[in-house]
Amino acid sequence: MTFAKQISLGVKAHFKAIELLLSKGFIKYMIFPLLLNVLIFWLGINQIADLAAQARQSFSDWIMLNDANFWGAEYLKDALSGVITVIIYVLFFAGFVYLGAYIVIILLSPLFSVISQKTEKVLTGQSLDYPFEPARFFKDILRGAGIALRNLLLEAIIMFAVFVTGLIFPPLSWLTVIFMFLVSAYFYGFSYMDYSNERYRRSIKESITFMRAHKWLAVINGTLFAIVLLIPYIGVALSAFAAVVSVIAGTVSMVEINKTENPEKNKYLTS
Repeated sequence: MTFAKQISLGVKAHFKAIELLLSKGFIKYMIFPLLLNVLIFWLGINQIADLAAQARQSFSDWIMLNDANFWGAEYLKDALSGVITVIIYVLFFAGFVYLGAYIVIILLSPLFSVISQKTEKVLTGQSLDYPFEPARFFKDILRGAGIALRNLLLEAIIMFAVFVTGLIFPPLSWLTVIFMFLVSAYFYGFSYMDYSNERYRRSIKESITFMRAHKWLAVINGTLFAIVLLIPYIGVALSAFAAVVSVIAGTVSMVEINKTENPEKNKYLTS
Protein backbone atom coordinates (compact mmCIF):
# COMPACT_ATOMS: atom_id res chain seq x y z
CA MET A 1 0.00 0.00 0.00
CA THR A 2 1.42 3.37 -1.05
CA PHE A 3 2.12 6.30 1.27
CA ALA A 4 -0.86 8.26 -0.08
CA LYS A 5 -3.24 5.31 0.29
CA GLN A 6 -2.13 4.69 3.86
CA ILE A 7 -2.70 8.33 4.78
CA SER A 8 -6.09 8.36 3.06
CA LEU A 9 -7.21 5.13 4.72
CA GLY A 10 -6.09 6.33 8.15
CA VAL A 11 -8.01 9.61 7.86
CA LYS A 12 -11.17 7.93 6.53
CA ALA A 13 -10.96 5.32 9.30
CA HIS A 14 -11.14 8.06 11.94
CA PHE A 15 -14.28 9.57 10.42
CA LYS A 16 -15.79 6.08 10.32
CA ALA A 17 -14.71 5.50 13.93
CA ILE A 18 -16.50 8.63 15.11
CA GLU A 19 -19.61 7.57 13.19
CA LEU A 20 -19.56 4.14 14.84
CA LEU A 21 -18.84 5.68 18.23
CA LEU A 22 -21.97 7.80 18.06
CA SER A 23 -24.30 5.24 16.49
CA LYS A 24 -23.30 1.77 17.67
CA GLY A 25 -23.08 2.05 21.45
CA PHE A 26 -19.31 2.40 21.81
CA ILE A 27 -19.51 5.55 23.94
CA LYS A 28 -20.09 3.52 27.11
CA TYR A 29 -16.60 2.05 26.79
CA MET A 30 -15.02 5.48 27.25
CA ILE A 31 -15.78 5.55 30.96
CA PHE A 32 -13.20 2.84 31.74
CA PRO A 33 -10.09 4.62 30.35
CA LEU A 34 -11.29 7.86 31.95
CA LEU A 35 -11.70 6.27 35.40
CA LEU A 36 -8.31 4.58 35.10
CA ASN A 37 -6.62 7.87 34.18
CA VAL A 38 -8.26 9.62 37.14
CA LEU A 39 -7.18 6.82 39.49
CA ILE A 40 -3.58 6.83 38.24
CA PHE A 41 -3.45 10.62 38.49
CA TRP A 42 -4.91 10.64 42.02
CA LEU A 43 -2.48 8.00 43.25
CA GLY A 44 0.40 9.81 41.60
CA ILE A 45 -0.49 13.19 43.12
CA ASN A 46 -0.66 11.66 46.60
CA GLN A 47 2.73 10.03 46.20
CA ILE A 48 4.37 13.02 44.54
CA ALA A 49 3.49 15.30 47.46
CA ASP A 50 5.40 13.02 49.85
CA LEU A 51 8.28 12.71 47.38
CA ALA A 52 8.54 16.49 47.01
CA ALA A 53 8.64 16.93 50.80
CA GLN A 54 11.38 14.30 51.14
CA ALA A 55 13.37 15.87 48.30
CA ARG A 56 13.19 19.32 49.92
CA GLN A 57 14.30 17.94 53.27
CA SER A 58 17.15 15.89 51.76
CA PHE A 59 18.43 18.84 49.74
CA SER A 60 18.30 21.17 52.75
CA ASP A 61 20.22 18.62 54.83
CA TRP A 62 22.78 18.13 52.05
CA ILE A 63 23.64 21.83 51.81
CA MET A 64 23.21 22.23 55.59
CA LEU A 65 20.64 24.97 55.08
CA ASN A 66 18.47 23.88 57.99
CA ASP A 67 21.13 25.00 60.47
CA ALA A 68 22.04 28.19 58.63
CA ASN A 69 21.45 31.42 60.55
CA PHE A 70 22.78 34.07 58.16
CA TRP A 71 20.56 36.89 56.98
CA GLY A 72 18.13 35.69 54.33
CA ALA A 73 18.58 31.99 55.11
CA GLU A 74 14.85 31.47 55.54
CA TYR A 75 14.08 33.21 52.26
CA LEU A 76 16.70 31.12 50.48
CA LYS A 77 15.30 27.95 52.02
CA ASP A 78 11.77 28.83 50.90
CA ALA A 79 12.95 29.72 47.39
CA LEU A 80 14.90 26.48 46.97
CA SER A 81 11.98 24.47 48.34
CA GLY A 82 9.70 26.09 45.80
CA VAL A 83 12.08 25.36 42.93
CA ILE A 84 12.46 21.71 43.98
CA THR A 85 8.69 21.32 44.29
CA VAL A 86 8.12 22.77 40.82
CA ILE A 87 10.78 20.49 39.30
CA ILE A 88 9.29 17.40 40.96
CA TYR A 89 5.78 18.23 39.76
CA VAL A 90 6.94 19.05 36.22
CA LEU A 91 8.76 15.71 36.05
CA PHE A 92 5.67 13.97 37.38
CA PHE A 93 3.35 15.50 34.80
CA ALA A 94 5.83 14.79 31.99
CA GLY A 95 6.20 11.20 33.14
CA PHE A 96 2.45 10.84 33.61
CA VAL A 97 1.79 12.00 30.05
CA TYR A 98 4.45 9.67 28.64
CA LEU A 99 4.05 6.59 30.82
CA GLY A 100 0.36 7.05 31.58
CA ALA A 101 -0.53 6.42 27.96
CA TYR A 102 1.19 3.03 28.00
CA ILE A 103 -0.18 2.15 31.43
CA VAL A 104 -3.67 2.65 30.03
CA ILE A 105 -2.83 0.54 26.97
CA ILE A 106 -1.43 -2.28 29.11
CA LEU A 107 -4.12 -2.37 31.80
CA LEU A 108 -7.02 -1.96 29.39
CA SER A 109 -5.80 -4.45 26.79
CA PRO A 110 -8.75 -6.82 27.46
CA LEU A 111 -11.25 -3.96 27.02
CA PHE A 112 -9.60 -2.66 23.86
CA SER A 113 -9.57 -6.19 22.47
CA VAL A 114 -13.34 -6.42 23.03
CA ILE A 115 -13.87 -3.02 21.37
CA SER A 116 -11.80 -4.10 18.37
CA GLN A 117 -13.72 -7.36 18.01
CA LYS A 118 -17.08 -5.61 18.31
CA THR A 119 -16.02 -3.04 15.70
CA GLU A 120 -15.13 -5.79 13.25
CA LYS A 121 -18.46 -7.49 13.84
CA VAL A 122 -20.37 -4.24 13.23
CA LEU A 123 -18.45 -3.62 10.01
CA THR A 124 -18.65 -7.10 8.53
CA GLY A 125 -21.41 -8.92 10.35
CA GLN A 126 -18.81 -11.51 11.25
CA SER A 127 -15.85 -11.80 13.55
CA LEU A 128 -13.26 -14.25 14.73
CA ASP A 129 -15.16 -15.19 17.88
CA TYR A 130 -12.97 -17.81 19.50
CA PRO A 131 -14.44 -19.75 22.43
CA PHE A 132 -13.34 -18.31 25.75
CA GLU A 133 -10.29 -20.07 27.10
CA PRO A 134 -8.71 -18.68 30.30
CA ALA A 135 -5.20 -19.68 29.21
CA ARG A 136 -5.66 -18.03 25.81
CA PHE A 137 -7.22 -14.96 27.42
CA PHE A 138 -4.27 -14.38 29.73
CA LYS A 139 -1.84 -15.12 26.92
CA ASP A 140 -3.49 -12.39 24.84
CA ILE A 141 -3.23 -9.98 27.78
CA LEU A 142 0.47 -10.77 28.12
CA ARG A 143 0.90 -10.27 24.39
CA GLY A 144 -0.74 -6.84 24.55
CA ALA A 145 1.40 -5.88 27.53
CA GLY A 146 4.51 -7.20 25.79
CA ILE A 147 3.81 -5.19 22.64
CA ALA A 148 3.18 -2.05 24.70
CA LEU A 149 6.37 -2.50 26.76
CA ARG A 150 8.38 -3.16 23.60
CA ASN A 151 7.00 -0.02 22.00
CA LEU A 152 7.63 2.01 25.17
CA LEU A 153 11.27 0.89 25.32
CA LEU A 154 11.97 1.45 21.62
CA GLU A 155 10.26 4.83 21.71
CA ALA A 156 12.34 5.89 24.72
CA ILE A 157 15.59 4.84 23.01
CA ILE A 158 14.71 6.62 19.77
CA MET A 159 13.52 9.73 21.63
CA PHE A 160 16.78 9.91 23.58
CA ALA A 161 18.87 9.53 20.42
CA VAL A 162 16.86 12.21 18.61
CA PHE A 163 17.04 14.55 21.63
CA VAL A 164 20.83 14.22 21.80
CA THR A 165 21.03 14.85 18.05
CA GLY A 166 19.05 18.06 18.53
CA LEU A 167 21.46 19.21 21.24
CA ILE A 168 24.51 18.48 19.08
CA PHE A 169 23.02 20.07 15.96
CA PRO A 170 20.77 22.95 17.15
CA PRO A 171 19.66 23.93 13.60
CA LEU A 172 17.96 20.52 13.38
CA SER A 173 15.97 21.04 16.59
CA TRP A 174 12.71 21.85 14.80
CA LEU A 175 13.07 18.68 12.72
CA THR A 176 13.73 16.56 15.80
CA VAL A 177 10.50 17.81 17.41
CA ILE A 178 8.48 16.74 14.36
CA PHE A 179 10.29 13.41 14.19
CA MET A 180 9.70 12.71 17.88
CA PHE A 181 5.99 13.38 17.44
CA LEU A 182 5.82 10.98 14.47
CA VAL A 183 7.67 8.31 16.45
CA SER A 184 5.20 8.60 19.34
CA ALA A 185 2.23 8.50 16.97
CA TYR A 186 3.64 5.41 15.23
CA PHE A 187 4.06 3.41 18.41
CA TYR A 188 0.66 4.44 19.77
CA GLY A 189 -0.95 3.48 16.47
CA PHE A 190 0.95 0.20 16.46
CA SER A 191 -0.41 -0.69 19.90
CA TYR A 192 -4.01 0.14 18.99
CA MET A 193 -3.93 -1.72 15.67
CA ASP A 194 -2.31 -4.81 17.15
CA TYR A 195 -5.58 -5.94 18.75
CA SER A 196 -6.69 -6.97 15.26
CA ASN A 197 -3.40 -8.79 14.60
CA GLU A 198 -3.87 -10.56 17.92
CA ARG A 199 -7.33 -11.70 16.83
CA TYR A 200 -6.00 -12.86 13.45
CA ARG A 201 -3.47 -14.95 15.40
CA ARG A 202 -0.49 -13.17 13.90
CA SER A 203 2.65 -13.68 15.96
CA ILE A 204 4.42 -10.68 17.46
CA LYS A 205 7.10 -10.98 14.77
CA GLU A 206 4.45 -11.06 12.04
CA SER A 207 2.71 -8.08 13.60
CA ILE A 208 5.95 -6.08 13.65
CA THR A 209 6.58 -6.92 9.99
CA PHE A 210 3.01 -5.94 9.11
CA MET A 211 3.27 -2.59 10.91
CA ARG A 212 6.56 -1.74 9.25
CA ALA A 213 4.90 -2.32 5.88
CA HIS A 214 2.04 0.00 6.94
CA LYS A 215 4.02 2.45 9.05
CA TRP A 216 2.24 5.58 7.83
CA LEU A 217 -1.13 4.06 8.55
CA ALA A 218 0.08 3.38 12.10
CA VAL A 219 1.28 6.99 12.37
CA ILE A 220 -2.12 8.34 11.31
CA ASN A 221 -3.88 5.94 13.68
CA GLY A 222 -1.83 7.19 16.62
CA THR A 223 -1.84 10.89 15.67
CA LEU A 224 -5.14 11.79 17.34
CA PHE A 225 -4.05 10.18 20.61
CA ALA A 226 -0.62 11.87 20.45
CA ILE A 227 -2.15 15.30 19.74
CA VAL A 228 -4.66 15.01 22.57
CA LEU A 229 -1.89 14.15 25.04
CA LEU A 230 -0.21 17.48 24.22
CA ILE A 231 -3.22 19.55 25.33
CA PRO A 232 -2.26 21.31 28.59
CA TYR A 233 -4.03 20.28 31.81
CA ILE A 234 -6.85 18.24 30.26
CA GLY A 235 -4.94 16.26 27.63
CA VAL A 236 -4.45 13.16 29.76
CA ALA A 237 -8.15 13.02 30.66
CA LEU A 238 -9.22 13.51 27.04
CA SER A 239 -6.77 10.84 25.92
CA ALA A 240 -9.15 8.29 27.44
CA PHE A 241 -11.68 9.16 24.76
CA ALA A 242 -9.03 9.33 22.04
CA ALA A 243 -7.88 5.82 22.96
CA VAL A 244 -11.29 4.31 22.19
CA VAL A 245 -11.49 6.22 18.89
CA SER A 246 -8.00 5.00 17.97
CA VAL A 247 -8.87 1.36 18.66
CA ILE A 248 -12.01 1.61 16.51
CA ALA A 249 -10.17 3.46 13.72
CA GLY A 250 -7.34 0.92 13.81
CA THR A 251 -9.82 -1.92 13.44
CA VAL A 252 -11.59 -0.17 10.54
CA SER A 253 -8.23 0.16 8.80
CA MET A 254 -7.31 -3.48 9.41
CA VAL A 255 -10.63 -4.71 8.01
CA GLU A 256 -10.11 -2.65 4.86
CA ILE A 257 -6.53 -3.88 4.46
CA ASN A 258 -7.60 -7.49 4.74
CA LYS A 259 -10.34 -6.94 2.16
CA THR A 260 -8.00 -5.40 -0.41
CA GLU A 261 -4.61 -6.97 0.24
CA ASN A 262 -5.50 -10.49 1.31
CA PRO A 263 -9.04 -11.29 0.12
CA GLU A 264 -8.57 -15.05 -0.23
CA LYS A 265 -7.31 -15.54 3.28
CA ASN A 266 -9.90 -13.17 4.75
CA LYS A 267 -13.12 -13.90 2.85
CA TYR A 268 -15.05 -13.77 6.11
CA LEU A 269 -14.29 -10.03 6.23
CA THR A 270 -16.10 -9.32 2.99
CA SER A 271 -19.43 -7.77 3.76
